[in-house]
Amino acid sequence: MSVSAPRSGLRMPHRASGIAFLAGMVAVLTGCAGIGLPPASVALSEAAGFPADAPIAEPLFDNDWRGEPVGWLADDRATITIVSYWSSSCPFIATAIEVVDPSQLSIELRQGPAQACTDDLAPRTHVLAVPDGWGTGEGTYTAVVARFADAFGSSEPTLSTVTLWPLPPDESIAVLVTRGVPDDVTLPEGSLDKGDPLAFWGAGRESLRVITWGSSSCPPPALSLDIVSPSELALVFGALPPVACTADFAPTTHVLAVPEGLDAGTVTLAITIEQRDAASLQYRIPISD
Repeated sequence: MSVSAPRSGLRMPHRASGIAFLAGMVAVLTGCAGIGLPPASVALSEAAGFPADAPIAEPLFDNDWRGEPVGWLADDRATITIVSYWSSSCPFIATAIEVVDPSQLSIELRQGPAQACTDDLAPRTHVLAVPDGWGTGEGTYTAVVARFADAFGSSEPTLSTVTLWPLPPDESIAVLVTRGVPDDVTLPEGSLDKGDPLAFWGAGRESLRVITWGSSSCPPPALSLDIVSPSELALVFGALPPVACTADFAPTTHVLAVPEGLDAGTVTLAITIEQRDAASLQYRIPISD
């Protein structure tokens, strides 16, 4: 008996330390589970990609763009769409939206925890409900978007101001945009009734003059002019932003620089005019001398 008592006393500390170790492991695992939970989204929907029906062009090919989010207010002013750009495996999640004043909101985007992030810059679309009573005026509406890139721990936010409405217009690549028709151009009969675009060479074919029809205060912006073949060019006009335009129907002349590599003979111009709420308009016309 004198021997068994010390043995019993030796086992008890080991058992106590084992219980303490298990308790500690439970605490550690519980803490890890909490850290691994993604932030709760307040968005109506969140999805990868840039919406095909967006009223603005994706900014990827804008030379001045540095990865900032873009966004817009829906025509019925019921929702706000924000498109953020970051690693596709560590996307942002919309975690808060608050009213700053009658024309500005604050929107918070946070990353969920991650072990690794892909080295890409992918779009993610966040659609949020407009807070009650906000956005009923006619001014410019903006959102200050705070992006917390804290997939690997908390970080200071990156702040960006996004114009929501009216939408910023696309910048035209035209060298010159003027109302009316050049003095040396005679319009074909019935041009005003048809309203189809027309194209004319400038002096020495060093410039291209394209005439579009519509409100004189809101001509469509020329976004790109590319060579399809030595005998064909492709010109894309962007959609108009949702702003008030004069209710007239007049010609506007867009003067464009001509790419090199075209034939000296007849050249066809394929024109696409994008529409905000309808299919794009398509034309194929000869460029007249």
